[in-house]
Amino acid sequence: MAPLLQSTQPWVEKYRPRQVKDVAHQDEVVRVLTNTLETTNCPHMLFYGPPGTGKTTTALAIAHQLYGPELYKARVLELNASDDRGINVVRTKIKNFAAIAVGSAGRQG
Repeated sequence: MAPLLQSTQPWVEKYRPRQVKDVAHQDEVVRVLTNTLETTNCPHMLFYGPPGTGKTTTALAIAHQLYGPELYKARVLELNASDDRGINVVRTKIKNFAAIAVGSAGRQG
């Protein structure tokens, strides 16, 4: 009998909610964001709070719902402020990502 191959994906990534409705223990936030997504009137948002409260998970779930799997990678740049900070990140990663036109499917605009 062959041994089972284990996924190299971390548990927290494997089970991270992909939709806002699946975010746990944030009932009021889920209600407001679900309404926002249904009306497609998405304002600028700022998430704050202590580590582990679901800020990143919620933001990524919103992006997954807004763009779907086809456009997600082209329209979302995820940066970790612990690792990706400083002027060089702005000059390279952010500037290059922002230079790609939304409708160009990855071509420089």
